[in-house]
Amino acid sequence: MTRLLLLTLIACGLSWGTVISFGSDLLSEGNSITPSNVAINPHPAWASLPPFQWVSYAATGQPGTVSPPNTNLSSPTAVFYEFLPLGTSAVNFTVFADDTAAVYLIDGANPRGLLLQAGNPNQDTACALGPIGCQPNEGWTSGWIPVNPSSAAILRFDVYQRGGGPFGLLYGGQADVVPEPTTYALVAAGLLSLFTLRRRRRNS
Repeated sequence: MTRLLLLTLIACGLSWGTVISFGSDLLSEGNSITPSNVAINPHPAWASLPPFQWVSYAATGQPGTVSPPNTNLSSPTAVFYEFLPLGTSAVNFTVFADDTAAVYLIDGANPRGLLLQAGNPNQDTACALGPIGCQPNEGWTSGWIPVNPSSAAILRFDVYQRGGGPFGLLYGGQADVVPEPTTYALVAAGLLSLFTLRRRRRNS
């Protein structure tokens, strides 16, 4: 019995503040135009971020069958969402986009969205000139950003097609996820049981 309790406590301890990976992998994500994201063929000049892939709302890559309309930075061509795991307390990620993107955090403390990085108005021959752009040296890395773990949290990417050609989004990083309240209760119950067993052995 003691061994079982110890193994349970160790398992709970290992899950304390678990860091998990997330990114553009067609899981826990969506967009404002179609029901779900799709993987697209990247332009040869675009950056890579293994194991994640370039995504869009349709086949807007290179080659592609859909040509999204050009927009300015006051109105995104499409909005993409990454639904973070419940209990996320911090995130750290890198973003690329063609032509550019603005990134927001939506959580209990920021229900309307907190702007983390604005879209880049400066264009080069491929996409935005520097962060957030599409080429290998044009990604934006957030560093660790706190998230309210008591409510659902979403990363929102407002992506803009400004100069024609292919269109897409690539992102990936890590989320620090804290345990649910039931995990704390389980640990407390386990500690209490261990304490009770030790007292019984001492008294017998």
